[in-house]
Amino acid sequence: MNAEREQQVIDEAARIQKEVDKVFETARSNNWSLEQFAIKVLAGATEFEVAYIAIGSQLVQNVTGLDGQSSVEILKYLIAEALNKNSVKIKQAQEFFYNGLVINKEQAEQEKRQQQASKQTSKESRN
Repeated sequence: MNAEREQQVIDEAARIQKEVDKVFETARSNNWSLEQFAIKVLAGATEFEVAYIAIGSQLVQNVTGLDGQSSVEILKYLIAEALNKNSVKIKQAQEFFYNGLVINKEQAEQEKRQQQASKQTSKESRN
């Protein structure tokens, strides 16, 4: 990959991450429940909004443990079923995303606890 193309990819990834961060900030500032967030992710993904597709892909990875093309294929299936207005599949997709958000929240809380424990250990070793 040439340097120019590499920079384009890095810039695009940074742009997408900013959009994802904005979605999470909106969710926090509007106090969305996990259920509401799951619905918003599905709705945004069906409108092909990049940030929601990125979030949806991560949630698929959280639930299935799959990454790469496999998680994208699952996400594409969920979007297609929602676009086909299959109410059973829409409900399943919302539950799927909800479970992914629960896993995401638990991982974030675990990381926060680990950081706090690390800071505490660091303080104690300095004293």
